[in-house]
Amino acid sequence: MTAISAYAVAYAQYELDNGVEPSESDPILGDQALEDALASATKTGEVSPATLEMAKSILGVGDAEGKIDQIRATLKPTDDANAVVIRSN
Repeated sequence: MTAISAYAVAYAQYELDNGVEPSESDPILGDQALEDALASATKTGEVSPATLEMAKSILGVGDAEGKIDQIRATLKPTDDANAVVIRSN
């Protein structure tokens, strides 16, 4: 469940910061990322297409209203001006 929660918060933050939802093919916030998060909460590690669609509906992925909208309402925009970038040598 931790991965699903992290996905929802990251998705909400992305929408807040960018004013649009991420692409379905986004490697961090797209459909495959959500499917992986859902799979991590199962015994089999697999998620059916129907389960993925139901989760997208409940979370509010894309145009749907859902939990992500509730989360976004509690967040503040990320201030990129104060972001610190750490690079390894």
